Amino acid sequence: MSVEEEIVSLGKSMGLEVEERDVNELVEEHTQELTTEEIQELQSQQHTEVMQEIVFEELEEEVISTSEIKEILGMWERVSQFVEKKHPEKVATGRASDLFNDTCLTHFRNILRGRKKQTSLDMFFLNGLQVKARKRQRPVRISNLFLYILFFVFVQ
Repeated sequence: MSVEEEIVSLGKSMGLEVEERDVNELVEEHTQELTTEEIQELQSQQHTEVMQEIVFEELEEEVISTSEIKEILGMWERVSQFVEKKHPEKVATGRASDLFNDTCLTHFRNILRGRKKQTSLDMFFLNGLQVKARKRQRPVRISNLFLYILFFVFVQ
């Protein structure tokens, strides 16, 4: 039995509609060498798929509140100060503390920085919109007032 026949047999045993000519066509397509452009295109597609998976996984991650991060960082600060003061092996504990700080807590500090920047940007754009809204409202009020004055002048 040929490889193509085995693939067809396996596909049919799984309840799939598989024909030998489709399998032959698929095998022929994959026996041809790819051009450099085709390889680059495949790599680009794979990269895109991987990046989409990473983004999807990040979206699935539990959202940690800002207050929770601040609380944990505060606890770490208290623990590290305590260990620094009370532990006899200052050098070893200092290294361990720095390693934990760099490896684990930098991630959470970066989250806080990103949120702070986003909040600042949101406030900047919100304030800009409020200023623009105020600038637009003033001429409208003046022109309405002007119209009322004209109305009363011509009516009397």
